[in-house]
Amino acid sequence: MDGLAVPDVRRCLECGRCSYTCPVSHMTDEFSPRKVAEQFVLEGKLRNDRGLWQCMSCGACTEVCQSEVRFHEYLQAKRRELRETFKPEDNHGAAPGSMMRLTANEKVIPKKEGWVTPDLKLDQESETLLFVGCTPYFDVMFRYLRNDLLDIPRSAVKLLNASGIRPRLMKGERCCGHDAYWLGDEDLFDRLARLNLDAIEKAGVKEVVAFCPECYSTLKQVYPRRFGPLGFKVRSVAEVIGEKVKEGELELKREEEKVTYHDPCRLGRHARVFQAPRDILDACGDLVEMPRNREMSACCGNAAFVNCNGSTILWQSDRLKEARESGASRLVTACPKCLIHLSCAGTENVQMIERKKLPVVDLHVLAASRIRT
Repeated sequence: MDGLAVPDVRRCLECGRCSYTCPVSHMTDEFSPRKVAEQFVLEGKLRNDRGLWQCMSCGACTEVCQSEVRFHEYLQAKRRELRETFKPEDNHGAAPGSMMRLTANEKVIPKKEGWVTPDLKLDQESETLLFVGCTPYFDVMFRYLRNDLLDIPRSAVKLLNASGIRPRLMKGERCCGHDAYWLGDEDLFDRLARLNLDAIEKAGVKEVVAFCPECYSTLKQVYPRRFGPLGFKVRSVAEVIGEKVKEGELELKREEEKVTYHDPCRLGRHARVFQAPRDILDACGDLVEMPRNREMSACCGNAAFVNCNGSTILWQSDRLKEARESGASRLVTACPKCLIHLSCAGTENVQMIERKKLPVVDLHVLAASRIRT
């Protein structure tokens, strides 16, 4: 589908590093990368079809593989191949999937600009386009967890404005297709991607920036593999702002506060953007690292909303405990989904876990609150 060479997964049988690193294998006996590889190689199928959907595609297994097997991409290819036989279980009332399918209808023109406030400086002739993604939809779906999700796109615009950039918004912008891609729904992904690419091409912009790591990695990495070279540059807002801060072109107010940072899988392991968020946080206060950080950061416990359950709540709670023990007063992340999942764990009544509430905040929102005027 996307130009990736399917890795020789037989090499997975020679080692167990992936399974030791995999967060899911620590939550259930039903799944581990090595077990899945063994079943496909020796039997040509999975004994339990749940294993096909339990992978979070976080890439931790690929990070530690000594044989250069990109297992998370292998499993994505298997999902495409077996999707008609095994389909994932819907969560959250099937709302995320319904939203993707609805925005893939070319006759439907999504309206997502309700978050724009008069103080934001936009320019519909700008050569830089801000890709907003599904955060406005998440604001509706998950407002019971967070009532401030729309502060993320607003903060992204404020940071770009402070950096001398007046971005444009794309009318009729669709879901980037991230979840459809990683769930193996080739047809849905193609429809979403083509609608977005056609609209971006008509806009004639030179650069697309995204604050959501999933949108960023999908636009920058998956779109070119599927459709060939793009006619525009793709950057994350974190990269743009981190560069401006490092070069002294954007000054943030520093406060005496310790914060710790959770690397989103798509921004970190997938796209290799580790330093820019840290440059931003170093300018805001004192950054203290958790033991699992950068390439070996913990996954927030979910991808594509297919494994929202008690096991992932325990995994997320463990991450919050790690953040508290760092001595930080706040946990910062750069991904709307990480923010939602970690906030969910912070409100759940998880048995046998001592927990002191730790605020979880978005990187862009924190940085925008520190812009020196």
